[in-house]
Amino acid sequence: MSKNIHIVPAIWPVDFNTGANPGDYINMKNYKTAFVSIMQNTAAGTAAVTLVQAKDVAATGAKALAFTRYYMTGIKLNYTSPTGMFTVGETVTGAGGGSGVVYKDYGNCLLLYTVNATAFVDAELLTGGTSGITATCSGTNTDEDTLLPVDLAAGVNTFTIPAVATRKYVIPITADMLDGANGYDCVRVHIAQATAAGIGSAEYILADPRYSEEPMPSAIYD
Repeated sequence: MSKNIHIVPAIWPVDFNTGANPGDYINMKNYKTAFVSIMQNTAAGTAAVTLVQAKDVAATGAKALAFTRYYMTGIKLNYTSPTGMFTVGETVTGAGGGSGVVYKDYGNCLLLYTVNATAFVDAELLTGGTSGITATCSGTNTDEDTLLPVDLAAGVNTFTIPAVATRKYVIPITADMLDGANGYDCVRVHIAQATAAGIGSAEYILADPRYSEEPMPSAIYD
């Protein structure tokens, strides 16, 4: 493995519907950055994702950890014959039922947050739900490994995973987000019980280490 990253399981693969899913704590004292990486395989119901900080891995003084951005699975959707520019934030729907929320419109393709599991179909009509703009889908989904940023209001420490299969979510954390002045250097992810069955998992990817060695410094102890 690289001497610059350290990967730690947070939540082993589980049906998110069986109960609450608290991740293990990690200690960031030896790392400046961590990414919470969540994968959802089958289409579960919705589930709230929360970050918690504490003074040690035993959860002393546990309290909410606010964050302002996370990333979610998106796609690039090519199109032709547009009647105008789609509006950022509107839902674009294909004639076959696929839909996504516009992150950017480049004039010949869209970057979409995918909001359902129905695939777009080549040559189908695309319609903007707010703008009424139409275009013709040109090819099928591309760049399906794209992660698009979602910005949250200040002070928020949660977002909700939608009921969509085969999706990934990533939350970046930097050590200075924690209440270091009061001794907080540990963090965990918590995924609430989902509203329907579905397999998912989570892990932490720690980076920007204080020390570079092999193996990397542990993050599961104080």
